[in-house]
Amino acid sequence: MNDADLPHLVIGACLNVHGRLGPGLFREAYEECMAIELRELEIDFRRAVPLDFTYREHEVKNAAKLDFIVQERLLLIVRAQEQVTALEKQQFESILRLSGLRGGLLVNFNVPVLRKGVHRVMLKRRES
Repeated sequence: MNDADLPHLVIGACLNVHGRLGPGLFREAYEECMAIELRELEIDFRRAVPLDFTYREHEVKNAAKLDFIVQERLLLIVRAQEQVTALEKQQFESILRLSGLRGGLLVNFNVPVLRKGVHRVMLKRRES
């Protein structure tokens, strides 16, 4: 599977979860169901991954917990709230940059139509 296919497969899994559960549950329920969907699709992932990074030559450990890292290439953050704010989107981009991953999905399941709850971010590679 190439990098372009992975977000589409993960969004498809999100659609399956949302289609079966609908909006209105707690975030943890959606997370658990996403893990089931990803396992069924035989997509490798890690859950509750600590965010570690270097700041001015110092190691910063456990700055946050990342919901899912999918196939070591995609960050997936699950939300179940009224709306995702602009600040949360900025935080997501910062966390994505610090994680070293190039792409991510911030998915809010508490929406009537899931496509309105999916926020996809792809970072551009920096020139060395």
